[in-house]
Amino acid sequence: MARFNSFGQTDIDALARLAARVDGLTKAAISKADSRSIASVRRRFEPAAKRAIREVYTVRAGDLKGRFSVRSGKVEGSEYLSLRASTQKLSLIAFNGRWGGRRTPGATASIQVGKRKVYTSAFIARIGGQRRMVVRQFSRDATAPSGRDGRRKLRLLSGASAFQMVMGENEIVASKLAREMNEYRSSELVRQLQLARKRKR
Repeated sequence: MARFNSFGQTDIDALARLAARVDGLTKAAISKADSRSIASVRRRFEPAAKRAIREVYTVRAGDLKGRFSVRSGKVEGSEYLSLRASTQKLSLIAFNGRWGGRRTPGATASIQVGKRKVYTSAFIARIGGQRRMVVRQFSRDATAPSGRDGRRKLRLLSGASAFQMVMGENEIVASKLAREMNEYRSSELVRQLQLARKRKR
């Protein structure tokens, strides 16, 4: 899996901690609020990644299951979360793949929303009990006039991987996801510090 990093410490977070110290919260209470805010972001990170991906790509949420993990670390004393995304490509049929039959030029798929493409000579077949988008391979030894091998020699067509979709064109998804997680992290830290103040009273 490849890694996509989200936030580090921000000025807003530092100001929130400073205000909490002025209000009399202990370092332990602030650290606890910090940890709780990180835990909240951790729970939200993967669902947010799936939503951001599906705004740009046609993949179903179920096809992204098990393709992410969220881990934490520290850099110069500042905690961060990283989203690890699988680099294994999804089957092309997962991207709204369709095939109209033998009289069509080939099967179609729409990896990105609104961008359907025809894959010449491709068709949909059941391989290992699952529907897949495939194309027959060419071979010098093939007996067919077309030069393609028989049904047993098929090439599976793939779309994008979870990592490719997160990083995407111009990192649109990655930038949006990082911004969303940073904003949520800051607001959640403020909320947790407010709760800590109430418990202190």
